[in-house]
Amino acid sequence: MKNETIDQMKFFSEMAERQLTVREMFTNDLMDKIEETFGWSKILIFYFTPSNEFLSWRNREGMLLNDESHPYREIIKNDVIRNIIYEDGLKDKLTCFNVTPRLYKATDIIKSIDYNNSCYVRFLKENFNAHYSVTLSFGINAYINMVFLKTEKEGDFTSHEIDELNKLYIYVANCYKTYKKYEQANIVSKLQSNIITMGAKAYIITDDFRHILSYNQTAHKYLKNILGSFIPEKFISSAAYYWLALLLEDDIHKMVSKKIIKNYEFTITTHDQTYSNGIIDRYYWITILKLGENEIVRPISNAATKPLLTQTEYRVSELIYKGLTYKDISKELLVSYHTVKSHVQNIYTKCEVKSRFELSKWWEHNMK
Repeated sequence: MKNETIDQMKFFSEMAERQLTVREMFTNDLMDKIEETFGWSKILIFYFTPSNEFLSWRNREGMLLNDESHPYREIIKNDVIRNIIYEDGLKDKLTCFNVTPRLYKATDIIKSIDYNNSCYVRFLKENFNAHYSVTLSFGINAYINMVFLKTEKEGDFTSHEIDELNKLYIYVANCYKTYKKYEQANIVSKLQSNIITMGAKAYIITDDFRHILSYNQTAHKYLKNILGSFIPEKFISSAAYYWLALLLEDDIHKMVSKKIIKNYEFTITTHDQTYSNGIIDRYYWITILKLGENEIVRPISNAATKPLLTQTEYRVSELIYKGLTYKDISKELLVSYHTVKSHVQNIYTKCEVKSRFELSKWWEHNMK
């Protein structure tokens, strides 16, 4: 028991270090570490969208993305275990920060009289030479499922093994929680840098589930003016603010959209955090402008007396208007970061502006 405890603490310690450097957490490296520490070698990881669309699975052979020939297609509509997991995750509003064990033993869900001849068992046998399973669910609406497998000869999971998996869940969930907080903090920091560069005076940053992750007092004041008592004295990141649907539900496929509510203009820019498994975590940074206040509008220069933007400068200014960073623009145009910066300096001079925010307003007034 003492050695088990030492191994488990080593697992948690190594995972704690790893979670600050890895691009993704639920990978083959995690499966290897679980096998090394706990002895579980038959593991499968499923990935879904928050709305329960299947994306991919990962086993020892690697990732297999969803397509028309994917083996999971044979059972996807009749996977009663997955359907229950998703319904529970939706009902409980499961997030990436849950650490309470969520285990689903196949033989507890499918009646014993039907189990051996069920399509689920047939699926396990044909694809993984397995007969029994326990699924651990993680993430938004349980969009990551880690499945532990045993053969018919090995027998079903014992109560002792279920206890072990409950402990394992807590270890992994705590590591995942820290990983997501660290990742989210980096994303928010990046978006705040974009906002500062733009020169916007009022902003909020939110995720796809109506959580406000960052904001400033000017934005809070503007929102209070618009929505009154619907706006609390302070936003809490763990709370869902459903009035955000007014801003986010329309034009969800656009990377940048604008809305005017009362006398305030909202510019909503989308940031997608993508992963190799197909999952996309979506964030929004929203700037708010009180119309008629500090609005910078420059007339287009007379081409006969003063040269306007070159074709490249026009493209750079357009990408800035769409919310891209200098780094993003350099990738888009296949030029260096410093070349982009030089173009921007020329654009500022020609358009007589001093910030991304002023340039965006100038571009909107003169180029649209």
